[in-house]
Amino acid sequence: MAPIAVGDVVPDGTISFFDENDQLQTASVHSLAAGKKVILFGVPGAFTPTCSMKHVPGFIEKAEELKSKGVDEIICFSDVYICCLVL
Repeated sequence: MAPIAVGDVVPDGTISFFDENDQLQTASVHSLAAGKKVILFGVPGAFTPTCSMKHVPGFIEKAEELKSKGVDEIICFSDVYICCLVL
């Protein structure tokens, strides 16, 4: 499989996430991104020191700048098994 590049349509899949009310939800990637400009990035070990201190902060710090350039959503994901181990 070729690497995903800027502007590509990513393969669809189902993701699980907690909404603003801490309720577990599921949705397809395509439904979350439909009609939007989305940044989708993954971290290898959610809630680990490296991911929490090195990977994620840059996106948080630049969120407003990215949104001012037309980005609608910034979605971070990790392996479900890693998340379950931590939670």
